[in-house]
Amino acid sequence: MQPLPLEFELTVSQIAIQYYPHRRFKVVSKIKDNYINIDFQGYYTEEFVGSRSRPSNPTDDFYRDKKIDFTVSYGNNRLLLSGWWRGEILSFEFNSKSWINEDGEEIACPYPDGKEFEIIAAALYPLLQKYC
Repeated sequence: MQPLPLEFELTVSQIAIQYYPHRRFKVVSKIKDNYINIDFQGYYTEEFVGSRSRPSNPTDDFYRDKKIDFTVSYGNNRLLLSGWWRGEILSFEFNSKSWINEDGEEIACPYPDGKEFEIIAAALYPLLQKYC
């Protein structure tokens, strides 16, 4: 499997931005044995922060918003979106349309970000199928 093209990383970042205004995402992808892991690292935009003494680098820790970091894992036509929510890791299994906690127990969709993550997963799935 070849590295993901820059256009792909830009596209998936733009999908996440649609559901998190005033944020940008640094996308870091890792490919191994036909599996892809994509880390979405959240950052506030300069406009949202509004400080006059802010750093010029938009991915400086000054802008970091770790509360909206999440990871997408894809392989064998299966997609899993995982992120921290109130101190624990929750995951959305796109293929079964179910949420699980870090113990593997099925749970209800978490509020308030669960629906956004489900929509993001649905938008990412066909893109990942295309590139993998």
